[in-house]
Amino acid sequence: MAAASVAATTSRAVEPNRNASPEPSSQAPSSSSSRAAEAEAGPVSCDGGAEEDVLHLDSPWVAAAEADSRLEEAAMAAAGFRLCAENEAEADEIRDNLQRQDDELMALEAIYGDDLAVLENKGGLRHFQIYIRYELQNGAEVCARFSPVNRIGEDRGCPDDDCIEQHEEDKGDDFSYSCNFEHLPPLILTCLLPQSYPSKEPPYFTVTAKWMDGPNVSQLCEMLDTIWAELPGEEVVYRWVEWIHTSSLPHLGFDNKITLGPDIPTHKGDNRAISRSLSLESVIPSMLSYSSKKCYQVFLEDLHMCVICLNQSKGSNFIKLPCQHLFCVKCMETLCRMHVKDGTFFQLVCPDTKCNVSIPPYLLKRLLGEEEFERWDKLTLEKALDSMSDVVQCPRCAISCLEDEDSNAQCPKCCFVFCSVCKDPRHPGKLCLTLEEKLQRQQVEIHLKYLMLYV
Repeated sequence: MAAASVAATTSRAVEPNRNASPEPSSQAPSSSSSRAAEAEAGPVSCDGGAEEDVLHLDSPWVAAAEADSRLEEAAMAAAGFRLCAENEAEADEIRDNLQRQDDELMALEAIYGDDLAVLENKGGLRHFQIYIRYELQNGAEVCARFSPVNRIGEDRGCPDDDCIEQHEEDKGDDFSYSCNFEHLPPLILTCLLPQSYPSKEPPYFTVTAKWMDGPNVSQLCEMLDTIWAELPGEEVVYRWVEWIHTSSLPHLGFDNKITLGPDIPTHKGDNRAISRSLSLESVIPSMLSYSSKKCYQVFLEDLHMCVICLNQSKGSNFIKLPCQHLFCVKCMETLCRMHVKDGTFFQLVCPDTKCNVSIPPYLLKRLLGEEEFERWDKLTLEKALDSMSDVVQCPRCAISCLEDEDSNAQCPKCCFVFCSVCKDPRHPGKLCLTLEEKLQRQQVEIHLKYLMLYV
């Protein structure tokens, strides 16, 4: 009864209503499975090229404008209540509430740091957001349940409750896709503090989980109402955040596996719940991308030890090779430049004694200077050409040429056609000259030139 009373009081400003659930997909779910599998299989890039991506990693999951619009009614209602309170309530109670709100915000900033964003006051009321991140010790398995393609078309044309019941009976026709996540997108709690908080009213709030189904987010809103009903007159935001952080997944039955979907329209929802509005075909690949980039962000911020110099440094100063071995940038630069300078480019492999995975070109380009990389590229090309039996060098401009089945070749640069055996001009039907014959021919040519000049 207490929880129901609190929900009714809060609904004066932000009233739960009947909202449509996530839009059903118009595409075949099988394409989602393939795209999600590709995203999951993709390696985490640790070559230093994605620093800009992680800066705005949380942006797609915030829905700030949607949260503001849903709290707008609360701000307007609170403005009228504030005037009434100034006339009827004790002034010292209002001052005490405002002081307690300041103290609570100061404590929340100290606890949550950058995960708390204090926004511009709305209607003179304190307004802020808290990013709540789930800590997954061993990752999380997410099971996405898809409806058959033909069922999706029917979903759009049957908004009544009988259709929903029919879907419940047809659950056996659904199929699912499971994947593992090391990180889940954040859940955002947006709060607006009325002047009557905490003495009489709870904060006005929205809960944003753009990857979660609407009924689940509505359950979280109901639980926050229950927590306030158990602690009337007390500062409650910290307790809300900690409950969401530690207990919300078990509360939703997501202890071992998080189940999303299928995309079936529902009508009962809480207006304070901002949930998944896109089909699972779009959301699952976005979640996989977030988890991958978050892993990279964690890698950049954590400390690692280089086994070459034994120094510790942040991941932003390290190189992760395709074999997943880590080495600091300085050691790798020194090693690569030394091998290129000495011409031992075949030793450009992982420094780990039990590993011989080659260092890929995109990392070498980062580790070497421009001239050094060009030298490596030239040496590598020469080695590759030398290993090809049908490639010869033009005797005039030293350009590589392909010889034909008659041991003749044409230079692509100077167009000189020559014999690939003796390097003389092409001589079809004639044997190549021996060294002695070449010397005799040269002597004859010199003698003829002499006669032409002096006789």
